[in-house]
Amino acid sequence: MPLPPSLPATAPELVRRFGAILMGLAAVVARRFLREPRLMALTVPLWSWLSRSVQRFGRAVVRKRVVRAARPDRVRVAPVARVRLPSRRGWLVGVLGYEAVGYGLQLEHLLAEPEMQALVAALPGLGRVLRPLKRMLGLVDVVPAVVANADRAPVAWVVADEMPLAGVDVDCAVIATTA
Repeated sequence: MPLPPSLPATAPELVRRFGAILMGLAAVVARRFLREPRLMALTVPLWSWLSRSVQRFGRAVVRKRVVRAARPDRVRVAPVARVRLPSRRGWLVGVLGYEAVGYGLQLEHLLAEPEMQALVAALPGLGRVLRPLKRMLGLVDVVPAVVANADRAPVAWVVADEMPLAGVDVDCAVIATTA
């Protein structure tokens, strides 16, 4: 789907605002997580993930698509044990409380703007950046669901009289099929 004509002018501002929201959230994470020993191990991975998310969002929106040549094979080193972030819906709100809710509301307001909805509809790959963030903050995933439903085939309802089935009461049966 091509970008709307007015979007390239507003895209850098949307990226700047998205980055400000996530960097504010990262600052709260660093300040609060370093005070609690049970969360201290999540500070650096979560900070890094938030920073990378801003970079990925910015690259997807601002930069033009560039086809790159295949990279030569790299020498693999032994993987370092990684700390996995929790995957429960709203876990960051549970830990940070009202501060995370504030940043979540700012993000929800930004995503509700028509320019941002047009951007997400034009670049469905942004869902890979937005979905985990929305899950952490406990936000409902509305925009990608609308885009996904638009691609589905319409549902056609067939009355049972037109399609006989053995063992089914045809007086009250309605069968759903896809067109």
